[in-house]
Amino acid sequence: MPPAPLSRRRKVNLLTVFGELVQTTAGTWITYPPTRCPNGHRLGPGEVLVGHQACLGHGGGHTTWTCRQCDETVCGPPLNTHCSTLDGPAVVRISNAAL
Repeated sequence: MPPAPLSRRRKVNLLTVFGELVQTTAGTWITYPPTRCPNGHRLGPGEVLVGHQACLGHGGGHTTWTCRQCDETVCGPPLNTHCSTLDGPAVVRISNAAL
């Protein structure tokens, strides 16, 4: 279940919502992108690679932001104890194409 709308929360600290699912003023839900990597580098246009990491823990996935300067990756929503992401490419490729 998505978190309560920002308008119904008492106090919102932007540092706690980076990478979290937040509701926009238009009522839609987005993952708020971080502005800096854990090493302090800016994550703006031309400075970050945005991707997606499948998550086996909850059947969804995580948006990823990888700093092009230091290769540090931030996940949103943040990885939790129940999250299990893939480590590297698949060993076996599954394809529906006829051999």
